[in-house]
Amino acid sequence: MKNKKFLLGAIIGIVLLGNIFSPVLAQKETKPQSGKITIRPVPDFRIEVWIDKGCGKSYTVGEDITIYFKSNKDCYLTLFEQRSGGRIRLLLPNRYRKNNFFEANKVHAIPSASDKFRFEVTRPLGKAIIRATATTSPWWFFSDEEIRRYHDEHPEERYPVISRSEEGFATKFNEQIKIIPQPNRAGASCTFNVISKVVPQYGKIKVTSTPSYAEVYLDGAYRGKTPITLSNVKVGKHTIKVTKKDYYNYSETVQVKGSSTTYVFARLEPVPRTGSIYINSTPSNAKVYLAGAYRGRTPLTISNLKVGEYQIRISKDGYYDWYSTVRVKQNITAQVFAQLEPMTGSLYVTSSPRYARVFLNGIEGGTTPLTITNIEEGWHEVVIIKEYYRAYVQYLYIYAGEETEVEADLDRI
Repeated sequence: MKNKKFLLGAIIGIVLLGNIFSPVLAQKETKPQSGKITIRPVPDFRIEVWIDKGCGKSYTVGEDITIYFKSNKDCYLTLFEQRSGGRIRLLLPNRYRKNNFFEANKVHAIPSASDKFRFEVTRPLGKAIIRATATTSPWWFFSDEEIRRYHDEHPEERYPVISRSEEGFATKFNEQIKIIPQPNRAGASCTFNVISKVVPQYGKIKVTSTPSYAEVYLDGAYRGKTPITLSNVKVGKHTIKVTKKDYYNYSETVQVKGSSTTYVFARLEPVPRTGSIYINSTPSNAKVYLAGAYRGRTPLTISNLKVGEYQIRISKDGYYDWYSTVRVKQNITAQVFAQLEPMTGSLYVTSSPRYARVFLNGIEGGTTPLTITNIEEGWHEVVIIKEYYRAYVQYLYIYAGEETEVEADLDRI
C-alpha cells in the first residue's frame, strides 16, 4: 500500500482550551485566602507531546512532520489538530491506524516507520497546534464506524473534521470525556509555525551536444564546452547557444526553476563544405556538363558545390568533347580552361592532267594527287589550277571523320 499523507493545516488565533485538555486547568481555580497555603496535588498520570523540530519551531508548506509522544502509564492516545477559525480535525486514531494504544515510558513516533501514512504541513500560514489527550482505558472521540461513515460521505478528506468551532468542540469533548475519571486522563499540546515554502532563486542548466566539445554561451557569455553543467543560474528565462566550427549554430530559450536542473541537448547539423568552379573555353559559348548534368555555357561559374571530385564535359558543335576531373575545395574557386579541338575531316584531290596546284580556302596545299588532313567540318572552297588549263573551282562540305574526294577534269585553254 502506498504511503498516505495527512495534511496538517495552519492554526491562526489559537485559544487554549484548558478545561478540555488539561486536568489541572479543568479544575476551577480557588482564590487563595489570606494567611492560608493552598496545596495542589501533582497528577499521577502525565504525558508529553512534541514534534521532530521541537515545539515553537517553523515548518515550510509541504514539509513532513513527525509527532512524538511519551506517557508514564500505558494509555490510549487521541490526537487533534486545530486550525484557524476553530476548525478541529481528528488525527489519531484514523482509518490507516486504528490501534491507539501506547506503552508507558517509551518515546513513540507518529507516524512510525511501519505506518502507511505520513503528515505533511499545508496552508494556511501562521500558528498550528497539536493537542493530545491520553486515557488509561479505551476511549474514542470518534468510533471506527463514525470514521468509516465520515470518509464514505467525505472521500476527499484525509481525516475527519470534527468541529467548525472551538466552543462546539469543547462542548462535545467535555461531554464524552467525562466517562473517564480525571485521574485517568491527561492532556498536552505543542505549537509550531507554518511558513511559506522558500522558492530557491537559482538552478542549473546541463548542456550536451552531438558532436561534443562545442562552445556554450549563456545569454551571450561564453561558459565552456559541452558536456557542461552551468550552476547558480538565476531563475527565469535564459538563452543557450551552442556553436562548433563547420556546424550550424544551435540556440534555445529555456526556463530555469529553483533547485532544479534544466537539460539542453543540441544536435548540431554540419554546414556543407562548399567551393566553386570557374569554367571557360576556346571557343566560348560551349555547353558545360557537371557530373552529367547541364549547367550552362562558357564562361561559367558554378557555386555552392560540396567538397569533392567532379567530372566535367564541355561540348560544342564542330568540336570534340572535352573531359576533365576537377577537385572542389572548401571556400576555393577552382579554375578550368578548355581548349576545344575542332572536329576534322580530310580531302583527297586528283586531276587530269596531274600535277595541278590545289588551293583550299585560298591557301595552297600542294599539287595533285594531294591529300589534305585536319580540315574543320563545314563548307570549304577548293580551287585547282594548271598552266594552259582553265581553273577548276568547287564548294564542298567536309564531314568530320570522313575523307572527301575531288576529281578535277581540267579543260585546256
